[in-house]
Amino acid sequence: MTARTQTGATGNGRGAGVDFALLLLRVLLAAAFGAHGYLKWAGGLGRLAGLMMTVHLPFPDLLARVSATLELGGAVLLLLGLWTRLVGALLAVEMAVAIVKVVWPRGFIGGFELELTLLTVALALAVAGGGKLSIGRDRLSR
Repeated sequence: MTARTQTGATGNGRGAGVDFALLLLRVLLAAAFGAHGYLKWAGGLGRLAGLMMTVHLPFPDLLARVSATLELGGAVLLLLGLWTRLVGALLAVEMAVAIVKVVWPRGFIGGFELELTLLTVALALAVAGGGKLSIGRDRLSR
């Protein structure tokens, strides 16, 4: 094998298939978080703040706004491939908090399987970055 075939055509150790897979993960995560973030803003943040208050999170009104902004704004950034690693890490933290504070008692099925899946995809993007099919060119993206 030549060096070119071992590292792929991109020269970074991954081929075009991996970059396409990262694009698919970014689009999937953006769709899920974008929809939830939009619904949080459109439906009013009071209900979310109330939930945060019942699970004893500090500053529930502020955290509700931060959560909705992270989800909607993060979705846009993921679609573009900007700051993918940072957005992925922040969304993973958000899902970890949701699992521990809200859905853990329900168990896996019907409980935290969705949040764990979103956490895993977000964490994968935080580790791998957005790939070559992103417009981000800094270390927080690729």
